[in-house]
Amino acid sequence: MRSVAIVGANLAGGRAAEALRQVGFDGRITLIGEEPWRPYERPPLSKEFLWNPAEMSDNFFLQDENWYSDNRIDMLLSTRAEAIDLNAGGVRLSGGQLVAADKVLLATGGHARKLNLAGADCVNVHYLRTRDDAARMALDLRQGARVVIVGMGVIGAEVAASAIKLGCEVTAVEPLAGPMERALGKRFGQWLGEEHRKRGVKTHFNRGVTGFKFADGRVSAVEIDDGTVIPCDAVVVGVGIIPATSLAVDAGLTVNNGIVVDRRCQTSNKAIFAAGDVAEQDGFFGGRFRQETYQNASDQAQAAASAMLGHEVDYCKPMWYWSDQFDLNIQFCGQIPAQAEVVLRGDIESNAFVALFLSGNTIDGLLTVNRAPDMGIGKRLVERRTKASADRLADADVSLRELLMQSAR
Repeated sequence: MRSVAIVGANLAGGRAAEALRQVGFDGRITLIGEEPWRPYERPPLSKEFLWNPAEMSDNFFLQDENWYSDNRIDMLLSTRAEAIDLNAGGVRLSGGQLVAADKVLLATGGHARKLNLAGADCVNVHYLRTRDDAARMALDLRQGARVVIVGMGVIGAEVAASAIKLGCEVTAVEPLAGPMERALGKRFGQWLGEEHRKRGVKTHFNRGVTGFKFADGRVSAVEIDDGTVIPCDAVVVGVGIIPATSLAVDAGLTVNNGIVVDRRCQTSNKAIFAAGDVAEQDGFFGGRFRQETYQNASDQAQAAASAMLGHEVDYCKPMWYWSDQFDLNIQFCGQIPAQAEVVLRGDIESNAFVALFLSGNTIDGLLTVNRAPDMGIGKRLVERRTKASADRLADADVSLRELLMQSAR
């Protein structure tokens, strides 16, 4: 292999380029990105970047600018990949130029899902996916601004916390019973909702948005399905992403809820790989799904780089993510089974606890709140499908490390 084209100058694309050089690939690497920015980390966009955009402007890139030239990475930024040209062997850019490549990695991520409402593209309706999105949003999150958050998944909940920190009046509208309920389950979603209320977020759970009111070309109020009208200066929408699969579809690759890959991160075409938010992969607990997490984008991209070089790869990991909101560090690994037995360690009222989710006697999932060191062990408990009784897990005298050591015997 003499050349690789990576479509997506983001976390996954950047990590793949790094990994290719780290494992000794000496050929040409071309990194193609639609944004004008070299690869950067997205988690700060909903937190530190909003708090202080000027200070964060240069502090969250994966590498400094010289690293790419020093490592002979050709970066084509502000550039759109128009098609994968299978006949010519490479990626065709919007201007017609061909980037020749023996292997192609699609790290195209996704686009923020927009509300299907009149006014959903107004200047003060914000969707957070890119650095530029965050910069525009930060202008509206000023002291005293009335901000409505539509959707309280990870992004919505983090922006709500940031807006409170910045002195905004925050109202949240969420169709489920609490923030991040799909990720945390009903019990802990409701716990998180109460924590938001305690800190000043006005909440409308089990509610949907039905329309906007306007004044001077901006959204001035949000209408919800119980008839409530919420005046606002800005709206932040966090209702998920749509995977960017158009290149794969046009190239005839197998696409479902994302670009379908095997455990080598290989698509239905042996010369094309995919990684990150756009890749539909084998689930650790069975089935197939996309993992929209920082860690998966980083790890899967590195696995794809190794696979492109012909190394043995068998990538299949349980989901792990974290979220920082107010003074809460929330981490989760694994899954919550439909009929999970929940074992709690610590005190939920003090916001320092571990929750373990059991399927039978097998640890399928683990949640930590302000107990980050426990997640280092907890991830391995989930990965090893560790078995333990609920009584033993509830015994505070039995450490998680002891359970891990016993599982290795």
